[in-house]
Amino acid sequence: MPDQPDTPCPDALRRVALPRDDAFPHRAEALGFGFHSPDGREYWARDACYVLRATVAERMALAARELEQMIEAAADAVVQRGDYQGFGFSPRLMALVEASHRAAEPSLYGRFDFRLAADGGLKLYEFNAETPAALLEAAVVQLAWFEQATGLPAGAEQWNAIDDALVARWPAMGLPHQVYFAAERDREDEIAQVAYLMATARAAGHAASFLPVDDISWHAQDGLVTPEGARLEACFKLYPWDWLDAEEGGWLLPRGGTRWIEPARRMLHANKAILAELWRMFPGHPLLLPASLDRSAIDGAAIGKPALGLEGHGMTIEDAASADASTEMPEELPPSPTIWQQWAPLPAHDAGGVPAYPVMGVWSVGGEPCGLGIREGDGLVTTLEDRFVPHILL
Repeated sequence: MPDQPDTPCPDALRRVALPRDDAFPHRAEALGFGFHSPDGREYWARDACYVLRATVAERMALAARELEQMIEAAADAVVQRGDYQGFGFSPRLMALVEASHRAAEPSLYGRFDFRLAADGGLKLYEFNAETPAALLEAAVVQLAWFEQATGLPAGAEQWNAIDDALVARWPAMGLPHQVYFAAERDREDEIAQVAYLMATARAAGHAASFLPVDDISWHAQDGLVTPEGARLEACFKLYPWDWLDAEEGGWLLPRGGTRWIEPARRMLHANKAILAELWRMFPGHPLLLPASLDRSAIDGAAIGKPALGLEGHGMTIEDAASADASTEMPEELPPSPTIWQQWAPLPAHDAGGVPAYPVMGVWSVGGEPCGLGIREGDGLVTTLEDRFVPHILL
């Protein structure tokens, strides 16, 4: 039986140095992992892994299951009230969210980001429920690393059933045979993730085709279509809903008749304002950090998160010695309300004499946790530029 959530688990996570392997990232290019060294920066950690106790992985799975239910309840409460204060939705997005929620449109996947304390305690930072990144690395690349690595301790395992879970999930989505997969044409990492998801859909029996998101157009009779004129009946998009809404053709979204993955209701789950709703509904819950739209409601240091923020952009830390951890919001991203969450910095691990700060990314497919991906950075706010570090269980 797994440890109970309030049972201390000393030495829950250790960073272990390994012989440097510069060849593995290049071997992994055959898996679609061509973005291991963007701008000369090492995105894949070539000389280390994280070691977790198996009971800690079990604890994270229990936490993810519980939080999935709590978030569903919080989203339902928001829709029932019709109160979207703090979410930053346009009126059109509100209507799309409500229609999708009431239809209970099925979801494919999501990623919980957890703070893991030295004693095994868990706190939810946020739920990436709409466009979660680093899936290929977690599901495919680190599994290949595990199978090829030498010198790992006897009995080592990896928490990684993501691929099987995705293949098994597609038939439950109720989609037509042909599914399109859209992403920005100039994002190598996103195209690789979409290509991987296409492979899982094909393994489940679907026809899958890639489509740059800006190639989607409108036809008066057929609605949203591909450049070849094929009707876009079902489309996975690695592109946020609020970005689509802001496009010139955003007004067409309610009229297009397309089944989108992830569905519009997942905007509620992914939005940082759901953190405040969770704390309102479940105050003092051991998996949650206090969160509110009102900064004065959070005692002590707090981090401000844009409701529609992505990839660590636009974070603001107040009343903490680590105020330099604040990040900028790119000019092209529109502003959105700020959600304040109690500041609980990541524990530091020794990375060869310098501190490294790992965040636990627990992948959930169809509401069932199925694997772990760890990102670590040199700073206290995890961003797109931070490293992916593989893990093992003992």
